[in-house]
Amino acid sequence: MSFMRKFLLLFFLAGLFGCAPQPEVTDVQFSGSLQNLSDAAVELDFFRDHINNDRKIVELNPDQEGAFNVSFEVPEPVMGTLDAGRSTMSVYLEPGFALYMEGDARRLPQDAEFEGLGSVENNFLVAYRDEVESGLSRTFLNEQAGELSPAEYLDFADRVKEIKLNFLDEYPETHAMTAEFIHFFETGVSYEKYQQLLAYPSLHQRMNDMEEAPELPPHYYDFLDEATRFDGDRLNNLTYVNFLLNYLQYKQETGDRVFAEGKSGHEINYALAEDHLTGRSQDYIQALSVSRELHSGDIDMAMEMYNHFMEHSRAEDYKARLEGAYENLQELWAGNPAPDFTMTDIDGNEFSLSDYHGKVVYMKFWASWCGPCMRQVPPAAELKERMAGEDDLVFMYVSIDVNPDAWRNTVERHEISGVHARTPGRERGVPALYNVRWIPTFYIIGRDGLIYDHRPPNPSDQEIDAALEAALRE
Repeated sequence: MSFMRKFLLLFFLAGLFGCAPQPEVTDVQFSGSLQNLSDAAVELDFFRDHINNDRKIVELNPDQEGAFNVSFEVPEPVMGTLDAGRSTMSVYLEPGFALYMEGDARRLPQDAEFEGLGSVENNFLVAYRDEVESGLSRTFLNEQAGELSPAEYLDFADRVKEIKLNFLDEYPETHAMTAEFIHFFETGVSYEKYQQLLAYPSLHQRMNDMEEAPELPPHYYDFLDEATRFDGDRLNNLTYVNFLLNYLQYKQETGDRVFAEGKSGHEINYALAEDHLTGRSQDYIQALSVSRELHSGDIDMAMEMYNHFMEHSRAEDYKARLEGAYENLQELWAGNPAPDFTMTDIDGNEFSLSDYHGKVVYMKFWASWCGPCMRQVPPAAELKERMAGEDDLVFMYVSIDVNPDAWRNTVERHEISGVHARTPGRERGVPALYNVRWIPTFYIIGRDGLIYDHRPPNPSDQEIDAALEAALRE
């Protein structure tokens, strides 16, 4: 073959492959070096599926010099959290980013610098937190809600939004940021404002010890005209998702629809989403409500909601997520073997769930920072007093506290008796084995090692005594 023909063939093949569709890049490359690390694990986490509260944890595993290099999949733009043991910071991630970071683990995010693809966005966030957010803390915003009149607070919220967006506009390298990041950031700023305005009346009332909420000017809620232009492209931003939930609460409080006593918040949100949301935002909140009821609510109602969503929703991706969650939960329903495990208790002794074969185990997944978990502590103490004569009943607590001192101090301070163990986070170990998505989560394990009740009453519920007594009689 002549040189010219070879050249033309190579030219043709290059053009052919250049025109061929390229596979979508969904991985992120994250490398760098952190100084002054402690013995704690260094991890990056982010939500890969908020509907099912599914959080991905990436272990960075720095070497002795603090260098790390990891690759992981990110399906869409998302804000992650880097935990360096001594400090934490948010990191913005997009499919295809190749980030290099250097910093002092004692002083994140102040001492953090980024290079590579995605560095402009993350260096901007470091500057933004230092120069803007530090002066507009949640405490400061709440103080203003207590001090300002409704009209004044409307103006204040506008000024806060303007300050934040001006910082973006005036940043020297804004032109080099991705369109996805700018959309993500502007969404966060806008819906922070809308949430503040929704919260203002009750916050002002509470902070000023008023019997009723302040009288609002007729135009106060005009901001909802803009806020409720529901956009499915914003659903990867949790600020937007939280606004949708707060908006439905506002519609419940101000609307005419009356719900029967005893309906869960998830049931109510499912119904209100159909009334007041549209498009992907409606589908998302309904799927979220189904998932939360499946994982932590009444199972009969959860199945009713699940079947309705699967029949009526056109969001095939959300239906697939719920179907996967449902299949995982079925493996942990009553009658199935309780997954065995071995852990180290609070005194340093190793134990296994199977060690308690022949006894009934009332197992709680919890954390010291979890308000609903802690509200169950006094009722649990009373329950133990009532069941004091039942030697075959074991109270087992699996904490997901990351901080071991907070866990130990809480157990000791509140004198929580029982078998105690800890796994840092719910994404691994025993909590993951039991598909824990929200806490507190309870299980009753029967004498035979099978799950007796996968959705038992809480200690504060009147039915708990009968449920435990029935398990003990088996």
